[in-house]
Parts: sequence; C-alpha cells; structure tokens
Amino acid sequence: MVAVSKRDALLEKARRKQFLDAAAETIKAIRKELFAEQLEIIDDPSENKGILGTRRAGKTETWPRYMVMTALMNPGCIVRVWAASRARCKELVWLKTLDVCNRHLIEHEAHGTDLRITFENRSEIRFVGADKDKEAQKKRGDGTVLEIVLESQSFGPFLEKLVEDIVEPSLFAARASVTLRMKKGGKRPEQGGEVGTVCLEGTPGPVCTGYWYWVTGDDGSEKKKRWVSVGRKLKYDEETEETKGLGWSCHRIHVRNNPFVPGALEELARTMIRKNWNVKNPTYQREWRAVWVTDHDALYYKWNSVRNSYEISDEFHPWGKGWSHVLGWDVGFNDAMALVVWGWHENDHTLYEAASWSENHVTAQPVVDKIREFQARFNIIKMVADTGGGGKVFVEEVQNRHSLVFAPAQKSDKFGHVTLMNDDFITSRIKTLTGSELSRDLGGLIKDRDWDPTSGKPPESDPSAHEFSHTTDAALYAWRYAHSFLATLAPPVRPKEGTEEYMKLIEKEYDERMAKPVAKQEFWEADPDYEANQEWHDD
Repeated sequence: MVAVSKRDALLEKARRKQFLDAAAETIKAIRKELFAEQLEIIDDPSENKGILGTRRAGKTETWPRYMVMTALMNPGCIVRVWAASRARCKELVWLKTLDVCNRHLIEHEAHGTDLRITFENRSEIRFVGADKDKEAQKKRGDGTVLEIVLESQSFGPFLEKLVEDIVEPSLFAARASVTLRMKKGGKRPEQGGEVGTVCLEGTPGPVCTGYWYWVTGDDGSEKKKRWVSVGRKLKYDEETEETKGLGWSCHRIHVRNNPFVPGALEELARTMIRKNWNVKNPTYQREWRAVWVTDHDALYYKWNSVRNSYEISDEFHPWGKGWSHVLGWDVGFNDAMALVVWGWHENDHTLYEAASWSENHVTAQPVVDKIREFQARFNIIKMVADTGGGGKVFVEEVQNRHSLVFAPAQKSDKFGHVTLMNDDFITSRIKTLTGSELSRDLGGLIKDRDWDPTSGKPPESDPSAHEFSHTTDAALYAWRYAHSFLATLAPPVRPKEGTEEYMKLIEKEYDERMAKPVAKQEFWEADPDYEANQEWHDD
C-alpha cells in the first residue's frame, strides 16, 4: 500500500469538496426539470425500487437525470443502466443523457464506441445490454453504486438472474459502506447521491407470474401509487423454499400526471375508440393503466399459472409407488443446458412436472451429476436428448463415458406438437411446479412480436427470437414420450358400511335410480330389477 502524506490527503479532500459544491448547484437545476412523481422515485431512500408505468409516463426522462446526479455526487463511482440489448439501451437513454450534460455545462467525455460517459470527478455511466448472457456475466466484477434496468418486462425469466446474480452483487460494496456509515450514526446519501440502489422499470407483462410480477405485482388497483412488494414464496421440495421479490419499494407512474404530454387523456380516449377497446382490454390495462392482468393469448404455450400449477406437499408429490417418469434434455453450448422431468401415476391422466433445471455455460459433468440425482429420486423409464447439430456428438460422448442412454428428440413438426401440448394445458392435463425453471419460462415465452408475413409461417408458429426457451424445449421433447393418457383411473372407494357417508351414498343411488325413466316392457318380459333384488333361491 502506498503511503499518502497528510498534505496530499488534505488536497484530495479539498478537491472532492470543490466537486461536490459545484455539483450541488447543478443538481438543483436538474431537479427543476422533473415533476412530482419523478422526484418521488429519486428521493425514495429504498435500496430496491420497482417502477411500474404506463406508456409516455416520463420514466425514460427520469433515468438520464438520476444517473447524472448520482455520478456527480459520488466521485469515482460507476453507474450502470441495462436494456434488453445494447442497441436498445443506446436508443432509449444515450442521447438523452448527453443532452442533460450539455445543457447543464457538465464537463464530460462521451465514448460512443463502448457507450460510456466519464466525468471530471472520475465517475462513469455505462450503457449495457443483456441480450447475450455470456456478455452480461462479464459485468459481474463491476463495483457500482446505482443500477437501472429499463423495460424489465422484456427480459423474461432472465430478469431474475440479472438482478440476483449480477446487479445485486455489483452493489454489495456500496451497500456495505452505507451500512457501516449508518451504524456509526451517519445518514444515507442525500438526494441524487444514492449508493447501492437498483431500479427496475417497465410496464406490466402479459402474464401475472415471473420475477417482474413478484417485484411489482399488487392488488390490481390503479389508484395505488405506492406499495411494498410481498413477493412470492416458492417451495421446491419438502426442505427447500424461499421468497422472491420481497420488500421492493414500488411506484406507479401514469401518463395523465406527465405535464409534458398535454391532452393525454383525450388522445387515449380517441385511441380506444379507434382500436375498439373497452376498459377491460388487456393491452389497455397493461400499457395505459399500468395494471397487471393476464393475457394468455400472448403466450406461445397455453399455460395458465392458476390452472396449470401445483405445489409439493406432504400429502402430494409426483414420485413414489405407481409413478413413472421421463426426462428431456435440451443441449446448449453458448446458451443454457436444460433438464425437465415429467411424472404420471398409473391411476391419473394428469402429467406433473417433477423437476426442472437449467444452467449457463456448463460442461458435461454438471449435467451428468444432475441426471444421476434425478435417477436416484425418480422412476425414469425414458430419457430424451436434443441430438440436432453439434448436440449429437456431445450426447454420444456422454453416453459412452457415463453409460447413459438417450433417445433422439423428435424435432419435426414442432408447431404441430406444441398445438397438441397446448390442448393438455387447456384441459388441465399438465401441471407444473410453482416457481420452477419451467414455470418461469412458460410464463415468459411469448409469440413472435416481429412475425414476418412473407416467411410462410403462421404468426404463432415460433416464439420471439430473443426469448428464452431451453427448458420448454426440454419439456416438449420429454412430453412426447409421457404416457399419462394410458393411465387407468382407479374405481371410486365406497364408504364403509354403516357410516354416515355410506347412508348418504345409498340415498343418492336410490334417488338416481328412481329418477330414471321406466322402460316400456311387454307382459312376457322379465323385470331385471325384480330378479336382481330377490333374496331367495330355488332349491
């Protein structure tokens, strides 16, 4: 460690004070550009903030000012903003942030190639994309003081990994310093100088499930402007459970409160007439009221979080006597490896997800270890793997080295098989485990928004290219080999004779028999009911 003289320390302290004094006046000027709802978001002292907004509510105008103020108040810090892709991040906030710096005469240097803005106090704002998981993982080592995620609804299941595996660890040192300062009797940083804060913003997604919903989902009341998220309690097995999305400070921001969009309500009324919307239209509710509603027509799979979900309990779990299982494996290289296990009982037509797992950038050994774990837990009678492309060599190597046998996945006519699988979802013949990897992917996989009408494919035949579907592919491969439809339903168990339940059943059967119309009989025909009820026999 290099020793610092007392004189140098005093000079550095004086230099920082000079920067902060100059920043204070600039921050006052920037704050005057914001309206009340935007200032409430910035002044909220919470570490985790969720901002649920309508279109044109002023969310995007908030973040450039928030980032610049934070950078000015924290010399040498890193502020980072995320979007679904790097190009989208640049499109949304790059020029707006430069405009704030230029208008307020803030000394800065823009690096357009790698999308960075550096300031005279050595602080830095970075504009990044999360479209490639491998690139996103490289950001894990950055120590940041403020993280902002734009359009959170577009991240799908990856949002949870982004926040918990990359964003929050990057904020750890900053949060620790604030905790230490408060323990010694100090205060949190002043307005615009937040340290250790993450903000997720966006409109509601098409389905009321997933990490974005767990963070910002509420009782569906548009009138509620502020609330604290209750999250979602997830139980993975008898011993493992956790709560996701708990304790976020949530804000709802509406276009009608944006003073820079005059006549917003009148234009919205004309839009509703032009598109023939009523107030219950899912798109209107999500985009223009910022209210969570489920629009199952937007999903690639007809999965419903209420109809097609179950939880493991002591009374019910999909393994044990009478259960059979199939395992599907979607092979990934740059993308995730995924495993899904389906189970069905010999006396039940319903197919249950017994387990699912996915991991990015893993070698063969972790996959084999997980398969061995599933084989020990379940009665796996068939294993199916994606052997298309480079997957064939990979799967064959695993088979040879580890004595595992996989049938090749049937990948022809995917859309036709998805249609059949959707019938099982609609008729409640498939149940997935609440909060599992598979449930999250099913709830986030939407139809292709950018369907090309000249492609020759129906608009619903392929999910959006940027969506994550590794576990759903593994589930589809295994579903084709699941024979739950061959199950023999067990006969109903009659109550014990003499019990109250038995007497009620006898009365019900009698009422049903008496309600039957009497068939017309000729006088010479025997009465079957009469003969069946005789208690005597010929000697």
